[in-house]
Amino acid sequence: MDKLLISKLFDQTVHLIQKSLDLRTLRHRVLSDNVAHSEVPNYPSKDIPFEKILERSSTKTSSIYLKTTHPDHLSLGLEDEVRVESVTEGINLDQEMAKLAENNLMFQAGVQALIKKLEALKFAISEGGK
Repeated sequence: MDKLLISKLFDQTVHLIQKSLDLRTLRHRVLSDNVAHSEVPNYPSKDIPFEKILERSSTKTSSIYLKTTHPDHLSLGLEDEVRVESVTEGINLDQEMAKLAENNLMFQAGVQALIKKLEALKFAISEGGK
């Protein structure tokens, strides 16, 4: 399929939702790592600056990519290197679990938005010829 046709078919909203879901997946990994290390003394709590990254990526025409450290790693389709930042010294398990729950809800909202967008596209294709 032609790239121009694909870009017209899947507009900026779909691309923004895709980036959001990719970043939510990455954030889930980072927060899960925090939970796994919650009993390690002085282990730094890490997070990604989700809002900054999404804002920056939505204003550029390109996407954001993760830097892979092994050839077998799967790419999330993110273009610039996403930096994981140390947020605090030590991990509060309750806060990390709350962040995970919030991130999960936001991921589910993104999935629902994508479903609605694709349903609208499906409707336009199936009903547009009538």
